[in-house]
Amino acid sequence: MDTKNLQKFCPVCKLPNDPNATICRHCKASLNNNDMEGPPTTQRVEDSFEFTETLKNQITRAYPPPSEGLLLFLLNNSKPIALCTEREFVLGRGGALVSMPLFDLSEFDAYAMGVSRTHAVIKAVDNEYVLVDFNSANGTWVNGDRLLPAKPHSLSSGSVIQLGRLKLVVIYSNPPG
Repeated sequence: MDTKNLQKFCPVCKLPNDPNATICRHCKASLNNNDMEGPPTTQRVEDSFEFTETLKNQITRAYPPPSEGLLLFLLNNSKPIALCTEREFVLGRGGALVSMPLFDLSEFDAYAMGVSRTHAVIKAVDNEYVLVDFNSANGTWVNGDRLLPAKPHSLSSGSVIQLGRLKLVVIYSNPPG
């Protein structure tokens, strides 16, 4: 059979691949239909980040830090989305089975933005907040720096967290001691 004019389309990103490929060259998903058990659990997205110091300053001026806890809001929205007072909580989507509190980002189009069910965790550790990526499908960034999975990253007030393509800003005054 002549395969030079045929293409195999990825079930995750829907982009064309070589007909003999077993892994998508675009998103690295398996092209073997036998490996798929139902729809993908997280939609693949491209790496991207664009954030300026001017925008960061505008955000931190517009939202004074809470006296207790950590304030989260969407980067492209003028209203805070959560005040989190727990010492640790997971950022992800509904349906995740976790033993700690989950801040469900589903209502902010988290699936389409590439947020995993258990994407990352924010913890209060030694008088600071840290962010830890749970080996998410689309990665986690802080201020444009991609995090290594399972490695805690210091989270200062005014930092931008990017989960896949969903961008959040965190504001706080005093981390729990």
